[in-house]
Amino acid sequence: MRSFTYGPPTLFGPQEVIGASSGDVRVELIPKEDADEIIRSGHYSGSVVWSSNLHFGVFVCDVLIGAMQFGPAMNPASGARVVEGSTPDTWLELNRLWLMDEKPDNTTSRAISCALRVIRQRKPQVAWVQSFADERCGKLGGVYQACSFLYCGEHTAIFYEIDGEWFHKSMLSRPSVDKRGWRSGPKVAWFKQNQDRAVVHTFRQFRYVKFLRSSAQRRLLLPILPYPKASAVR
Repeated sequence: MRSFTYGPPTLFGPQEVIGASSGDVRVELIPKEDADEIIRSGHYSGSVVWSSNLHFGVFVCDVLIGAMQFGPAMNPASGARVVEGSTPDTWLELNRLWLMDEKPDNTTSRAISCALRVIRQRKPQVAWVQSFADERCGKLGGVYQACSFLYCGEHTAIFYEIDGEWFHKSMLSRPSVDKRGWRSGPKVAWFKQNQDRAVVHTFRQFRYVKFLRSSAQRRLLLPILPYPKASAVR
């Protein structure tokens, strides 16, 4: 059974969609602070993307088991290189996703599908969603494959490891380059002070795209490739 969850009645306009369910799996909007805490404590990166602006709690039988966060990509303008004519308000990135290990089969794919249903209702201007599977944690994107995302290739990314903490190469850019604060803050300052101790790693990231509008898919600029399998991970 699939259904929506609505917010409280209002005097102005219809009730807002705040969640969706698929059987015993439900996603619902939660405060940013709550989602940040879940992601920081469970996600392999130990960090959140500051610009995430849609924060979902994931529930199984009304028990909170994780969170997912959507928002702009590191470079919102880059969407035009993926789907022709895209502007920053017409696409989102699944920035972070973490669920407890002990959960029913297909919970993750069902939760993603529910979140996309909510996005269609709350942000009808969003035509597509992008996410990456990260070789750093041995992921090929099986959950995105289960959700019928399109696989559009891979790229390499450089990461620095210091005392078990991980940092993306982009953090080395000067703060003045990025007015959003992406490359500033105490963590970045500590990274730059200790960069000489860093171990450099190069990992592949596998790009997945899900279209919420068929018209946008016709403007896809990247090839649609066969899903990567276990042999793709070195």
